[in-house]
Amino acid sequence: MSMRKMWVPRVLMLGGLTLLAGCGREPRPVEVIQSRGAEGVALLIEREDGAGPYVESTAERFRVVASGETIKSVRWSANAGVVAPSNERVTWTLPTAGTASLSVTVETESGKTAESSFQFNVVAAPLASNSAIDTRPDVTGSSCDIAFDSTGKGHVIYTNDTHNSLWYASWDGTSWTTEQIDGPGFNNGGVFVAKSQLVVDPVTGTPHVAYSKGTGTITNTATRVGYATRVNGAWIREEVDASVVLRFSIALNPAQAQQPTIVFTSNPSAGLKVATRTAANTWSTVTPSTSIHALTSDALFDAAGALHFITHQSSSGYVNQFLQVLRGSTLESFPLKTSTSAPWLATAWGPDSHFLALSNGISEGEWNAIEDITVGTPAASSTRRVSTVDYKYASSALAYGGGKPVVVLRNGTALTLGTTDAQGFWTYTQLGTVEDNSRPSVAIRPTDGVPHVCFQRDGKVTFQ
Repeated sequence: MSMRKMWVPRVLMLGGLTLLAGCGREPRPVEVIQSRGAEGVALLIEREDGAGPYVESTAERFRVVASGETIKSVRWSANAGVVAPSNERVTWTLPTAGTASLSVTVETESGKTAESSFQFNVVAAPLASNSAIDTRPDVTGSSCDIAFDSTGKGHVIYTNDTHNSLWYASWDGTSWTTEQIDGPGFNNGGVFVAKSQLVVDPVTGTPHVAYSKGTGTITNTATRVGYATRVNGAWIREEVDASVVLRFSIALNPAQAQQPTIVFTSNPSAGLKVATRTAANTWSTVTPSTSIHALTSDALFDAAGALHFITHQSSSGYVNQFLQVLRGSTLESFPLKTSTSAPWLATAWGPDSHFLALSNGISEGEWNAIEDITVGTPAASSTRRVSTVDYKYASSALAYGGGKPVVVLRNGTALTLGTTDAQGFWTYTQLGTVEDNSRPSVAIRPTDGVPHVCFQRDGKVTFQ
């Protein structure tokens, strides 16, 4: 049972046989489990009142049968989840997604015994049904960003593509409430918005937004970097820097009371800049290195307040990528790879200082997609591994939770959610069709561990 929907027979096979069945496949024959005595005992277990894949946190009921024998006693156990035995029957509340085993030992009235352990592929709980976040007539959501706070409240920012404006939506677990952040307005300073990124204070739930804004033709040569946050129910907008902004990312510093910091690059001669909000409408901007001109990833702070991001430098037709770590005023570098392109990379923290970076898109057959960097001190002592995700895709997003990465991949108009099984192989769930050239986002809700996605479908920003 992968994360794809699969058909499962009611009678399941035992004896160390993995309980797998695929669409169109014939069920495997029942395996006879040899007893410890001189004669064998054939065992079956039946799945009661169930069908389809095995889904985490679901209570499944099984019954064991010994062919030609009367059962005297049964012992049930599992390596994970909760087992509630009742003689020949057991109720097993399944653990989190991955491989899990259920074991049974049977003694018959005739003195024979048999035992075995059986593997189940438990899949993640299904996503909530998709629903439009903003149902008004305008086209929305070609770009969106989703996050959750520690209470499980959902936060999304998205573009109104009809009017080049930026919107925010909050989810209480049942319904969405939408508010405008910026966009064209009359005597209120509102301007057109092109790109945006969201971070949320995990404790207070306060949203912080970085975005590019401007008037006239919205291009990479005409926008400035802006910032917005929600204070006492109202949006406060600030201009961070008057320079033209090409690429940017926002992060909150946990070592400085979640202080917002925006990393951005502007024209090639200005170098990369780091702007820190020191007070309302007050930003302190530094240029850690004039030789760095191109930001190519989301920025993340670690718990100690070191800022991590990836940049690239072009040389002789090739692109050299580097992990940059800004510790106070000291910038440290670690070389990653050299290639012919430098796509944007979504980032997430894994355990034990693992900085994960997923390429936004790969061409058919490219071998690398995720950089898994174990960050050292200094950064030059870091190590890296590179992993494939899928054969090709056009846009992606990354999250990490529950001990595994979660990715959402758009290839043309097809959207797929991917995560890893117990062996580390990717399993995929098809989320249906979306708008081509749109950018999805994924986040894991901390209260239940379920991944959720925002994307554009039928011209509407949509949540699943």
